Amino acid sequence: MSGTGKFIALCKELESAVKTRYGSTSHGESAYVFLSRKAEFKPYTKELDLIREVRNLIQHKDVEVKGKEAIYVDEVLMDALREIIRLVQQPETVGDVCTRDLVTADLSTPVKKVMDRMLDSSFSHIPVLDGQGKLLGIFSENTIFTRVAKEGMGALAETDCVRDFAPYLDIRDHVRDSFEFIAEGVATDQAVEQFKHRDKQGRRLAMLVVTRHGDPSEKVLGVLTPYDVLE
Repeated sequence: MSGTGKFIALCKELESAVKTRYGSTSHGESAYVFLSRKAEFKPYTKELDLIREVRNLIQHKDVEVKGKEAIYVDEVLMDALREIIRLVQQPETVGDVCTRDLVTADLSTPVKKVMDRMLDSSFSHIPVLDGQGKLLGIFSENTIFTRVAKEGMGALAETDCVRDFAPYLDIRDHVRDSFEFIAEGVATDQAVEQFKHRDKQGRRLAMLVVTRHGDPSEKVLGVLTPYDVLE
């Protein structure tokens, strides 16, 4: 098979893979434009545009001069095409991109220490774990505000530990933010879609807690935030 023939065969393989994974593309756009609009393939936008242009040139123009091919498709471009095909066929998963080096706390952690960790790491939500690494709740600035609103400033003490905030850690009770569990094997683009929507109370999804099967009773393996996957 000629070089252009191999290239066109790879293009058809990509188009078939896109159809298999996503179904029909919207508004009849090409597989290349469709992929370039998805966050997962943003790093490949330039390659996708070039592949599309070369593919259209070969498909719709006579690229032979005196019976010989006048276009040479370098292996560099075909390797990029193969890599994109691989990503479509074997999607990046939540487990691939989540933060596994977690900043966490337990019930005995001093609140002052938790706040220092939040400042040092720029994390606004700190998972609170039990001795087996399972999630007990989330500590955030809103955890402090909620306690003050309900118990008054006098309820706060410099010696407070996370345990003193236990009634306000439950992920179901945060006022502004929501939290959900997700399996590590879920495709990243599904997580992206989850972050785009608010729940019935109008709360934004602030964090996905990653476990092996997405079960809250399992050990926490990592966390995923909108900043990890959204442009």
